[in-house]
Amino acid sequence: MSITSLTTPDQTIAQPHRPGQAAGGRHSDRMGHRPAPGPGKMRGLKLVAVWVGLTVGSWAVLGGAGYGLYTLAGSLLP
Repeated sequence: MSITSLTTPDQTIAQPHRPGQAAGGRHSDRMGHRPAPGPGKMRGLKLVAVWVGLTVGSWAVLGGAGYGLYTLAGSLLP
C-alpha cells in the first residue's frame, strides 16, 4: 500500500472485464444501444429568419451602445 493512496499497486489500473474489451466506454455503447438523436438541422426560411433576426438585433445593440457613448461624450464635453 502506498502512502499517497489507499489502493494497492495492482488496483491502480482498471483491467478489462474480458480479453479484447476496452476498460472504459459508456454503458449504452456496451449494451448495443445508441444515444438519442440530436435536434434536426434548421433549413430554409426558418434559418433565414433567425439569421436576419440575429443580425438586426446585433446592429440594434451596437447602435444603442454608440448612441450612449455619443450622448455621454456630449454631456461631458463643454
